[in-house]
Amino acid sequence: MTFQAPPTLLQLAGQSLVTNEALAISTLQNLPIVLFPPLLKEADTQRRKKIIKVLVKDWPYLCLPVGLLMSNPNMEIYQAMLDGVDTWLRRTFRPRGQKLRVVDLRSVHHDFWDVWTGRKRVEPSAKTSPERQRAKRLSRYTLRRHLKVVAELQLPQNEQQARLLQWAQKRRDSLQLCCVKLKIGTLPFYRVREVLKFLQLEFIEELELNTACNLSTLVHFVPYISKMSHLHKVMIVRIFKGRTATVMDEERVTEIMSVFSKLSYLQHLSLDDVYFVNNHMKLLLRCLQKTPLESLSIFLCKFSQSDLNSFALWTHCQLKHLYLRGVILSDLNFLPLQFFLESVACTLKTLKLKDCRMKDPDLRVLLPALSQCSQLTSINFYDNDFSINVLKELLHHTANLSQLTKELYPAPKEVYNHLGYINVEQFSQCCAELKNTLIPERQFRSIRFGSNVCYDCGKRYIYELETTLCDC
Repeated sequence: MTFQAPPTLLQLAGQSLVTNEALAISTLQNLPIVLFPPLLKEADTQRRKKIIKVLVKDWPYLCLPVGLLMSNPNMEIYQAMLDGVDTWLRRTFRPRGQKLRVVDLRSVHHDFWDVWTGRKRVEPSAKTSPERQRAKRLSRYTLRRHLKVVAELQLPQNEQQARLLQWAQKRRDSLQLCCVKLKIGTLPFYRVREVLKFLQLEFIEELELNTACNLSTLVHFVPYISKMSHLHKVMIVRIFKGRTATVMDEERVTEIMSVFSKLSYLQHLSLDDVYFVNNHMKLLLRCLQKTPLESLSIFLCKFSQSDLNSFALWTHCQLKHLYLRGVILSDLNFLPLQFFLESVACTLKTLKLKDCRMKDPDLRVLLPALSQCSQLTSINFYDNDFSINVLKELLHHTANLSQLTKELYPAPKEVYNHLGYINVEQFSQCCAELKNTLIPERQFRSIRFGSNVCYDCGKRYIYELETTLCDC
């Protein structure tokens, strides 16, 4: 039986005050500013539009974190919040020395009490703030009169985001709409372009392109991405191949790849089901040389031997996370990947080579390099075709990796019958044997052996401390 903590006196006072709308509005100027955040939360809970508008209009802190204080506002409540900001923008007299600088619409958790009270600056750091770079070109008056509205946008946008874009576009002379995270889905490019022209692209830090388009469409994004000078994270998903390959396609690939060399803050790159990765990894890795890349994720892409060879030349990076999933590496020479792993042995923390159709000889090539990756905390070799003997060798070579906290290994191929179905008893015995071979070598925190996905239910047999069956 669970007991809910009784409401505090502050919560009870807020509930009572918000219920009496006229009293709350009339006494707002005399209330301690510490009551503003809980009152805004309570006004949102009780759907009190007038109180929300007045609270926003008279907000006494540097930052108004709307995304945290208002949970799932309907359109009327959302519009009341925008109306409050409108009223604040039109005011020439600021009671209580109001210094509102940022309206944060994101649902992100941070030490916002320090931000509200001014103990922490609301501006981004010097490294990531284009505003600092522009400050020399703008007068103090210009900077002071601009209110920053921070948001995350998804195109096609929902009703609230559409309202926000219309509202912000009409007030572009008195505020900055700073989109920190932009996700673009399936939408005609001309409609995306209308939004991109309005946004201040230098503020975007995360970009996801999931447009299900081809090269001729993707290349239209290049001029806009090149202006997103502070991108930290880029994800490109589902780029399809045209009916026929042309010389123009090669030129487009070069143009698209070259944009990464201009992103001097890029830390995370993910390419998912992007066909043109094949035979172009050398170009991609060369364009990433000058970026501070920490993680590279490539999913459902085809690799040639030349692509794998390119990793041997990418030796000056400080990569921390490498994810290859659904990248078919069978029948390729793994020596270039071995050289690469040795070059990042001091920085690599996460290695995922999942569903790459690797076999025993492939893994044996990598074992000496794996034993040198002293910073590895997570490893995943699910959905590869290894025997129990080579898995024992793998566990032996990882015995000195004391930082490992998560280990995911495939069930040995001996546990499957000729139709690909698993023998449950054999599965349990082999996995127990593998775990027992590791016990004398080192302590482990989380180790799992997983079968291939079940043909019937889509789940795995898992062996951790004991066998967990699929749902069939």
